[in-house]
Amino acid sequence: MRKIVARHLAKLQRDLADPARVERLRERLASHAYPPAPAAGPVGKHGIRLVRQQRIPQYAPDWYFEQELRRSGLWTMMEGCYPTRQAQCQ
Repeated sequence: MRKIVARHLAKLQRDLADPARVERLRERLASHAYPPAPAAGPVGKHGIRLVRQQRIPQYAPDWYFEQELRRSGLWTMMEGCYPTRQAQCQ
């Protein structure tokens, strides 16, 4: 483990000593940090998918809220995070 850390630190020090190498690493990191722009057309054609976003009214019954969660796929995630009924109510 010490050898691995020592090798990694030596490589990092070499990279930081060379400004051109630092700039190449920075460019590479930035290019992978953000997704590429949509290929063509406005939003919804071949790029980003349009979604329906509407506020759930306050007077809506509980089953309506549960149905919206199931439709969006958040219900299964919520059940995984809060497996018991008591945990879901907190």
